[in-house]
Amino acid sequence: MWFMLLLLVFNPFITTESRATAAGQLCSKDSPYAFKVRISLKTALGDEAYEWDENEEFYFQATVAYGMRKSMSEPFNVSNVLICEETERISFYFVVTDPYSPLKPIPKADVEKAIRMVRSRFNNAFSLDDQTLEFVGIEPTLAPAWEQPITVWLIVFGVIMGLIVLGLIMIIVTSQRDKMKKAKAAEKEEENEEAYFKEADNGISCQTLCRSEGRQNEAFHLDDDKLTTL
Repeated sequence: MWFMLLLLVFNPFITTESRATAAGQLCSKDSPYAFKVRISLKTALGDEAYEWDENEEFYFQATVAYGMRKSMSEPFNVSNVLICEETERISFYFVVTDPYSPLKPIPKADVEKAIRMVRSRFNNAFSLDDQTLEFVGIEPTLAPAWEQPITVWLIVFGVIMGLIVLGLIMIIVTSQRDKMKKAKAAEKEEENEEAYFKEADNGISCQTLCRSEGRQNEAFHLDDDKLTTL
């Protein structure tokens, strides 16, 4: 009777301890389900490097759980991400367990798929990159090559078109100026011709008469004298 009561009282603690032991057996560097992680805070952040502590570990577990939820659409929690074999140089192993059966590990292929899916989230969360936050055995997912929003050929085409348009504008402006100059010259010439014809008398210009200075025709003068003598 007393034995049964004691068993009921201590059964939760025994179960928890057995689970912890089982979890410890699941997460080890020799486990076929474990991934190794190496983090280089000093290399990435220098003097601004933060301390890796239990809070950062919790954040890491939460990020892994988030990736597993996104990838498998299952209710993974922080408790499903086991961390072990930690070192001072910030390296450790982790194993992901089934949300419905905590002692059942998730295959590495499924975990790798989830990590690759949210790789950039890990980098952003810890202010690191693929070299300073390394998942050993998981190749980093390379971001697509950055493409210029405007390609080089389009820039060259735009410059050429701009020069062509500028040249056409200059040609149009120059031709308009030439037309205006010719029109003014024609108007001035027409005015000069009108003035010339107004001053002319019987087709003889007044200027021509003025240049004669009143000189007489000698032949006409001699004939007058002869007639007078007679």
